[in-house]
Amino acid sequence: MASSTIAALAAVGLVLASASGGEKAPPDPRDYGPDHIDISGYPAEQQREYMVYSIKCAKCHPLARSVNAKYNAQDWKRYLKRMIRRPNSGINEEQAQAIYDFLKFHSSKMGY
Repeated sequence: MASSTIAALAAVGLVLASASGGEKAPPDPRDYGPDHIDISGYPAEQQREYMVYSIKCAKCHPLARSVNAKYNAQDWKRYLKRMIRRPNSGINEEQAQAIYDFLKFHSSKMGY
């Protein structure tokens, strides 16, 4: 009886651990490219927005995933709406706007 209770508790623990919000997303091919953007030539506003982007987006997946995504402004808008709805993203509306503004600027600069 005690061993079945321990086994049940262990199973519950595994389920809860796998459902935790701080978990990283599974690997993606874009994860293996460059993991930062050289913003030294970007305007001050985009440099500030990059800081929000780099902190918030790296919370759930490698920054390389978004650095290597060839998305245009419309793609980023749709993608960000999905990300801010994730339970533990920690991205508020103001931060989402800063992230979007940075990604829109960067994607335009890259020609996407």
